Amino acid sequence: MIKKVLAVFLMLAAIIVSGCGEESSVDRKVAIAFPNTTPSWQRNGDSMKKTLEDEGFTVDLQFSATSDEQVKKVDELLDGKPSCLVIGAIDGEAFVDVLNKAKEQQVPVIAFDRIIKNTDAVNYYASFDNEAIGEAMGEYFEAALNLKNGGGPYNIELFAGGPSDNNAHLFFKNSMKILEPYFKTGQLVCRSGQMDFDRCATADWNSANAKTRIKSLLDTYYNAGQPLHAVLSPNDDIAGVILEEMKARGMQTPLISGLDADPAAIERIKAGQQTFTVSKDPDLLTSKCVRMIKAVVEGTEPSINDVTTYNNGVKAVPAYLCTPYIIDKGNVNNQ
Repeated sequence: MIKKVLAVFLMLAAIIVSGCGEESSVDRKVAIAFPNTTPSWQRNGDSMKKTLEDEGFTVDLQFSATSDEQVKKVDELLDGKPSCLVIGAIDGEAFVDVLNKAKEQQVPVIAFDRIIKNTDAVNYYASFDNEAIGEAMGEYFEAALNLKNGGGPYNIELFAGGPSDNNAHLFFKNSMKILEPYFKTGQLVCRSGQMDFDRCATADWNSANAKTRIKSLLDTYYNAGQPLHAVLSPNDDIAGVILEEMKARGMQTPLISGLDADPAAIERIKAGQQTFTVSKDPDLLTSKCVRMIKAVVEGTEPSINDVTTYNNGVKAVPAYLCTPYIIDKGNVNNQ
């Protein structure tokens, strides 16, 4: 009788252990969909995957070149029944239908770096304070050009990022919030008159598109020796092609902004070419997102520091916003 009871006990224990193993495997499966449009996305994705796998998660990381491809891959990732889905969106407005599937499957969704719009299926958002980035850019121009004390007039041209990226709108809007008063006083002059987001936007954040536009601006508005004192650039790649084109024409190096602290931009700052860049430390953001993923998978509340700023058209998405910082000639050698 004792042997029979022991055999039954061991059989039940084996079933329980086996069941727990399967549940643990399912419960710790994370799906990540990122663009492969820039090297930084590849680095962020690989870093997040390695960190999660080191902590015992199973990770399915997929990269996409286009929005349509990314939506299709998200649909396929959901077929794998992950316990958390992380999306760095190419087009923040493209996921309404596919995320209905995530909601039906009760898969928590975290938007990474770029907000996903027009859906209530997004649970959390991990990013930098993108409003602060725009304000920091505007304030740097304000100080460097001594605008508060009447500096000017200075010629300036404005560039913005990709229209499908909500961050690009925030960068531009908050930079212009600082700069607009100085256009009204005449201290800043945009010779092209192109001052609204749609005319300043750079489709797909593609630096080739920015190069075409700066050539057109210089040919049309600065072809008789007029100086271009400053350029609001939304990232380092775009700053690079603008500086390249101006240098090829023998023009004076302008005060110019950047974003991402790309290695090439750091070298340009050291060489006195690019004025500054705003650093969005990828290690900080991926680390915060990993902690958010872990909390979601384990059924606890992730750390949140903003519940109002990022309304995606349906809801205010709870967010953790990391703090960016400026790199210029004063601190570039510390990088």
